[in-house]
Amino acid sequence: MSTVMPPAPDSFQVRVTAAVKGHYQTSMRRSLQSVALYEADRCLKNRYSQLRPFQKKYALFATAVDLLSTLDFLNEYHRQEIMFRTNASKEPLAPDLAWRRMKLITREINQTILPKAKALLEDDANKEKSHDEICEILLQNMFEENSEKNSKPYPSMWEFNHNNVFSVYRIYFRGVTLDPNIFPARLLRMVPVPLKKPDTFRMAHDASSLALANLTINASGRNNFDVSEDDRRAMLKEVKDHTELLKSFEGIVPDEEIAKRKRALYAALPPVPPPYIAGAVGPVITGKRQRKKAKVAGAAKPLIPSIPAMSIPPVVATPEVVKPEATTAMSIPPVVATPEVAKPEATTVPETTKPTAMDEEADWENVDAVVKEEEQAKVTVAV
Repeated sequence: MSTVMPPAPDSFQVRVTAAVKGHYQTSMRRSLQSVALYEADRCLKNRYSQLRPFQKKYALFATAVDLLSTLDFLNEYHRQEIMFRTNASKEPLAPDLAWRRMKLITREINQTILPKAKALLEDDANKEKSHDEICEILLQNMFEENSEKNSKPYPSMWEFNHNNVFSVYRIYFRGVTLDPNIFPARLLRMVPVPLKKPDTFRMAHDASSLALANLTINASGRNNFDVSEDDRRAMLKEVKDHTELLKSFEGIVPDEEIAKRKRALYAALPPVPPPYIAGAVGPVITGKRQRKKAKVAGAAKPLIPSIPAMSIPPVVATPEVVKPEATTAMSIPPVVATPEVAKPEATTVPETTKPTAMDEEADWENVDAVVKEEEQAKVTVAV
C-alpha cells in the first residue's frame, strides 16, 4: 500500500523556490533582492520599535542576507550577487539604500500591478482561475502593452527583467490583497546592531566577498604621461596582486566574471613611457586637447626665445646713372644698399695704382698721362 507524502509546510523557502522554478539566473537578481527585503521587513515588524532609525536599516540588511542563506538553489556567489547595489558595480548594497528599496516595493505593487489585477478579476471569466493563472494573464497583458506584440507570448525571463516587484506579488498576494494564509514571518536570529552610527554606513563582510566586490583599480592615470617611475612600479605591482587574487576565485566565481575583472585590470595598467625625441622638452603630445593646450601655452610664452631680426637695408630705387646699361666705365650692381654706393668716391683708384714713391728718374710724362685718365674717368661717371 503506497503512502501519500504530506505537502511540504508553507514557508519562505517553499514559495520562493516555486516562484523561480528551483533555479537561479542573473536576470533574477533584483527580483530576489526585493523578495528578501520584503520578507526581512515582515520579520522585523515587531522589533522596529526597539531600534533607532540607523539600527533598523542595519537589521533589515542583515536579516535579508540571512534569508538568502536558506535558499538551497543559490551558491555563495549568487547570494552575494543578489545583494549587489548594481550588477555592473559589484558593490555591496548599503543598508540605507536597502531600506529605501524596501519602502518602494509596496508602492510599486500598488501602482503597477494591483490596478491591472483588479480589472482582471472583475471579469466573470477569471473568477474561478487560480492565483498562478492570474499572474500569467497579468504578465501577458503587461508584455503586450510594452511590446505591442499581441500574438507572441511573453519570454520566460520577462517577469524578472522588466518588473522586479512582480515576484513579491506572486508570493505574498492573492488577488488584490495580501494572502490571508501566508506563512508566519520567522526571524532566524537576533541580529546585532551597532549602538552608534559609524562614519561609513556599510555592513561588514568577510574578507573574500569584500575583496571580490571591491576588486577595482583607478584607471584615471592610464593616459597620464606624467606618471613618475615610482608610481608606475606601484601601479604594476597593484595590478599583479589583483590578478593573483583573481586566481583564487577560479572555480567559485563564473568564468565570465573572472574574464571581465581581468580586462578591467589590464585597462588599468600604467601607460608606456613616451618615446624620446631629441630636442623635445617634456613628453610627446598626442591628444587633441593636449595639443590645443600646448598651442595656447606656446602662444603665451614661447619655448625658444625669439631671435632678433637681422638688419636688412630696404631696397632703394637707384638713380638711372647706376643702371647697368647707363654705365660705361664700370659694372655697378642693380640693387644697392644705400645711395652712397653710387657716389664717385666708390670708384677711387686703388692705392696700388697711385703714382707714389717715385724716384727722381721717374717718367713724368707717364705720370701726367695717368692723371689725365683719372680725370677722364671721373667726367664719364659724372655724366
